[in-house]
Amino acid sequence: MSWFFTPQHKAQKDRAILKRIDETLSRQGLPSAVLHFVVFLLLEWQWLSVEPTPNASYVFGLALVIMAAWRFIMIAQFTDWYARGPARWRDTFILSGFLHAAVWTAYLIYRLSGPEHPIALLGLLYTLSVAAGGTFVYSLYGRTVRFYLAVLLLPIGVYYLLFSDSQGHIWFGLTLVAVYVYLVSTAGRVSELVWSFLTQNHELKMRFKALEEAREENVIQATTNRRFVNQLLHRVKTPLSGLLGVIGMLSHDEQSTEHQGMLSIAQRSGHSILDLVTDLEAFIEQRDQSRVPQAIVFNLRKTLEHALSDMGSKAHEHGLELAYLYHPSVPERIELDPQWLSNAFRRLLDFTLDSAEEGEITVRIAMDTETEQGQDNLLLSFYFVNSEVSDDDLRAAINRNMNSLPEDEDVSDQLTLMVAAAQFKAMQAILTVSSRGDLRKIRVSLPIQASSQQASSFRPAKYMSGRSVMLIDLSPITERALSAEFYSWDMIASTWTMDRLMETDRLTPTDFILINIPVADAHAQSYLEQVKLLQVRLQTEAPATKVFLYASQLQRGLFSTLTDEFSFIEKPVARDELLHVLRQSHSETRLDAGVEYRCNNVRVLLAEDNMVNQKVVARLLNRMGATVDTCVNGLEASRQAVQDQTYDLVIMDCLMPRMDGLEATRIIRQRELGTGKHLPIIALTGEDTPEQERACLAAGMDDFIPKPITYENLITLIQRWVG
Repeated sequence: MSWFFTPQHKAQKDRAILKRIDETLSRQGLPSAVLHFVVFLLLEWQWLSVEPTPNASYVFGLALVIMAAWRFIMIAQFTDWYARGPARWRDTFILSGFLHAAVWTAYLIYRLSGPEHPIALLGLLYTLSVAAGGTFVYSLYGRTVRFYLAVLLLPIGVYYLLFSDSQGHIWFGLTLVAVYVYLVSTAGRVSELVWSFLTQNHELKMRFKALEEAREENVIQATTNRRFVNQLLHRVKTPLSGLLGVIGMLSHDEQSTEHQGMLSIAQRSGHSILDLVTDLEAFIEQRDQSRVPQAIVFNLRKTLEHALSDMGSKAHEHGLELAYLYHPSVPERIELDPQWLSNAFRRLLDFTLDSAEEGEITVRIAMDTETEQGQDNLLLSFYFVNSEVSDDDLRAAINRNMNSLPEDEDVSDQLTLMVAAAQFKAMQAILTVSSRGDLRKIRVSLPIQASSQQASSFRPAKYMSGRSVMLIDLSPITERALSAEFYSWDMIASTWTMDRLMETDRLTPTDFILINIPVADAHAQSYLEQVKLLQVRLQTEAPATKVFLYASQLQRGLFSTLTDEFSFIEKPVARDELLHVLRQSHSETRLDAGVEYRCNNVRVLLAEDNMVNQKVVARLLNRMGATVDTCVNGLEASRQAVQDQTYDLVIMDCLMPRMDGLEATRIIRQRELGTGKHLPIIALTGEDTPEQERACLAAGMDDFIPKPITYENLITLIQRWVG
């Protein structure tokens, strides 16, 4: 219990608030205590002109020094002393303030009672300023301010009223009494204002704390519920995945056509349940917003093409063709969340596969030309045929609130579309629906940020230039997409039908033939009979031609009746995979012919500090016939590449002493500015990660090859960049 202060407001009863106020006020009192002694010295210095310093002044000066030191000790030991008892510390602090004021007032009255000097006016003015400052400090302790001001001002006022014989002493004494009354009333208003504000602030903090605790409790409860539901879904997915694996194994072993059909039905049903469980997990994630997109730089084309390739099998299970058109104006590398984009893209594609009734599903990937100037939007258009679902149903599913599902509607069929729309909207996309007859179109306009790192790691091998390919019985969309791809590789593409090709008297020599196999198994089996006849003719008329069957992964078992060699391409094929298959077939032809790949006119600069790796790569390049110059750090590599303009290729290790490969590449690219030249630089790295790929591309490298280097990978690299 404090002698001088009794809490009345709620904020005054809060120990944390009181502690902050006590510590702040104690620190503010120290400058005043020091200034008391400074003013004392100034007054005594001026009074020396009237009389020598009396002994009593030395006593007062010593007392003021002791009080200032005592204030300093209280501040320095605040934490320890306050911990022993806040009320005791507060009483000590207030009492020391009273004593300090009493010593100063006594000194000033002592000096005023002696010889007159104009400097006395400075002492009175300083006393009034101290009173004004102390009014705010001690007003926070309630009625304490009255006693403090009484000790500081009233003795001087009484002195002027009763004992001073100077002119106007009565009026000066009355003025000090009036100042006392005014400061006491002001202190009351200040105290009420400050403590009312602190009380309201304290109440608001308590309310916020209660709300935060309630929110945390709700979050914990929601997290617990979500974890419980996810565990249930996981317990469904685990045995279901095992069941699907067993069914898949039995479908390969079982020979009965009837049993094969039953196993196929069971497998498709299992996959449908598994997709539903996955959608439910994503629905919970979107509803609770437990994750937000994180933008990073990634390869857009690879991400979307891999998603399309993965969905090809499901399309063929439904007896549907899946095709896509990829516009060349779409930037290859963008800043977005690749996982969110891939998941949303797959789910929307999954919905179109489940909703399509027949024919071909087409996905068009382009840039949205209807946006404002300066804004880049990726345009994803999904086309499918459906005569039952209306545009209004699709719009309702796209715009449905995830937190309030209507009970009188069956939304399970549109759950996949709802989740996909929510994921796209989280990335600020706009979804629209339109139709023409039974052809439905879902359009997604997605804002993207094209990365400045647009150097593509994809380069068609130069030896593909001038080669020819026949496209047989492809759908119009796929034919258009593949033809455009082959033309961009400087290949010669021609389109045929199987009937027209078989009716020709003699087959035209060509390097590759790509044959589209119908999705329906019955149609595919009869079509393969024509393929056999074509293979017989190729043996005599064009034995060097490589045949590729463009078909579903589920149809590979049908090709066992083909006796001649062929290459299989799963549809829809990604650009990288298509080039890989063509390369592989070319390599097989070369190896079968026993011809070693040669690049006799190629000069390579190899920058590698590890001597073992340097010798291995150099020997492999020499085996091909290339001329190799070596160096052991990026500084030497940058100098040699700039000084010697005859290099066809630079293979640069990323981590080297003195200067790494990334910095060396930046120097080479900087010096190429304005020259119109571009020296291919290949990163040699042991860290095959997206982060390392971004760093290499940002530095200006064109491609990268991981360690350890194989002869086949090195051949592919040389073919890609120097032919």
